[in-house]
Amino acid sequence: MNWEAIGAISEMIGALAVVISLVYLAFQIRQNTKQLEQSQRTSTAASVGASATSYRENRQYIYTSAEVADIQLRGLADPDSLNEVERYRFRLLMSNFADANYDMYAQTVITGFSPATWETQGRKVIRRVLGTPGGLWFWRNHCEEYPEEFRVEMDRILKSESI
Repeated sequence: MNWEAIGAISEMIGALAVVISLVYLAFQIRQNTKQLEQSQRTSTAASVGASATSYRENRQYIYTSAEVADIQLRGLADPDSLNEVERYRFRLLMSNFADANYDMYAQTVITGFSPATWETQGRKVIRRVLGTPGGLWFWRNHCEEYPEEFRVEMDRILKSESI
């Protein structure tokens, strides 16, 4: 066997090694992509669960206490009918509501959380709750507690869509 034959065999072995490396790399990239997609789905599901939990906890405060339910109903209808302590409690209930919606909005904008969830659980509920006299009172007096981008979205929902 001469040196030219050995060189040719070495080149073939080298080329084969490159092909094998490329196939392995393609397999690793495909596997990594699948893991990233699964991680994204898991994260989105966790976000949906966290938002739903926030809503459930806020509603639980209301339906487990006739006193809190009364404050909520009177506050939504006419916040001026509440005394100072009741108005404070009403504001805290509304803050919990706004916080849950801000969380859902931020997840929608930042992480690609389901726009359909924001539409059904966010916008529609916001219109229903903050579109009341008490909801508008809360938002006018406490909207500065939230980032500007969220305030703009909330104002757009309250102003541009029928309540």
